[in-house]
Amino acid sequence: MISRIHPLPTDVVHLIAAGEVIDSLAAVVRELVENALDAGANRLTISLWPEQWRVRVADNGAGMTLADLRQAAQPHSTSKISTRRDLWRISSLGFRGEALHSLSQLAQLEIYSRPQSNPAATGWRVTYDTWGNAVRVETAAIAAGAIVTVSNLFAPWPARRQGLPSLAQQMRAVQLTIQHIALCHPQITWQVEQNDRPWFTLWPGETPQQTLPQILRDVQPNDLRELTLEVRRQAGGGGEDGGAGGDGGAGGDGGAGEAGGDRENGGFEGLLGE
Repeated sequence: MISRIHPLPTDVVHLIAAGEVIDSLAAVVRELVENALDAGANRLTISLWPEQWRVRVADNGAGMTLADLRQAAQPHSTSKISTRRDLWRISSLGFRGEALHSLSQLAQLEIYSRPQSNPAATGWRVTYDTWGNAVRVETAAIAAGAIVTVSNLFAPWPARRQGLPSLAQQMRAVQLTIQHIALCHPQITWQVEQNDRPWFTLWPGETPQQTLPQILRDVQPNDLRELTLEVRRQAGGGGEDGGAGGDGGAGGDGGAGEAGGDRENGGFEGLLGE
């Protein structure tokens, strides 16, 4: 008797895996923004064309060499960890090396980049196929940093588009995603455009106390006070061979927060109304 259970084709497996990482326009923005922040950027320009399912994130971070660009969209490729021991000292927002590869499978992926480390370095434009291979490589005049463009998101998977909320709701989710990240990284300048028009801007500050009033217009800086909470490491936390610890364990998609168990003072700065 022939079994009804059978292994899925490879292309279907990869689409399912990619869809678990990238499930919306907001997820695209989150992944690209986190990559930019991990690259040390302090100025981001995010452009969106929702009707075209297109997102572009430009940053002034470390940038990439041509060798980096050729490897960037390969599955499980990252510069952030190398060994299993690194999983217990995550200090970046992302570390799994899946985002760009997932985007190459779900959309058209293109990256412009030039490294900050060498002022004389050449800038490059690279486009990728659905397997994350660099299929078009050419020199490009670009400032140091990176510009990542994702176009025609979910074109290979029309059912995913149909199952998503309206574009207006998705854009609200994008806005909330940016605002939440901005509160955690108040030193960043955020310029956000929609359909080639300015949408909103968040200016940098020393703490979220300067950022929150830009998001909640009825809140003034004097309405807020900054608190430093003491975080103590709990006994019995996980180690390399055990489970994740209570306060300092490895995080999920966003990486582990540095405010975990090893820091006792200043682990989290909260803002509360007076």
